[in-house]
Amino acid sequence: MILELYLLVPEVQKLSTTIIIAIVAYGIANVIIVFSRISGTKAMKKCFPGMLPAQESLLVSNNYIDSYTKQRYYAFLTKHIEGFNVSEDDKEMKLMAATAVTWLIAQTRDSSKFPLIAEENINFGFSYNLLGLKPYGIIIAMIGLITNAILFLLNYKEIITIQQQSVLAGFMIDLLFLLLWIFIVTKPLVNDCGKKYARALLSACDSPHLN
Repeated sequence: MILELYLLVPEVQKLSTTIIIAIVAYGIANVIIVFSRISGTKAMKKCFPGMLPAQESLLVSNNYIDSYTKQRYYAFLTKHIEGFNVSEDDKEMKLMAATAVTWLIAQTRDSSKFPLIAEENINFGFSYNLLGLKPYGIIIAMIGLITNAILFLLNYKEIITIQQQSVLAGFMIDLLFLLLWIFIVTKPLVNDCGKKYARALLSACDSPHLN
């Protein structure tokens, strides 16, 4: 929307107007961030209705992490977490896995020591927050497409005077965002980011910072 304002409204391109819009956009962005966390959490639960990938990866029956590596993780967690023990029963192991992941998250908050975990955590959170905002993103993109189509038609019939190139550029921007929302921001994206975060988080068991 801001890009289209710059394209369609010459006054917006002035420095004073740009500063005002930047301040307003920053405030709106913070509100969207808070809102996205609510909708994003709901979207994440839909992607992972049972367990989060990091927890599920610790189940004996799960094959995302090879058995040799998982045994090494089990040994580490048994040593560092009081009461942790491995069970072949998934129902019993779920509680242990949840406890282990919670402990690992608390121990790996220092991004300077665990940069990969921090990066994958950001990617994971960003992906499911985007998925939560997907319906609104599609609606806004559709509104933009319709608005630009109307402006193009009005300009073509000489009812209004506006730069045709700007309208076409705005239309292409909205189309691009619509395609991104539909084909890129998907459950498979969240699932993939979640698994990568799980692998990074559990690999902390091999980190010298925790041993």
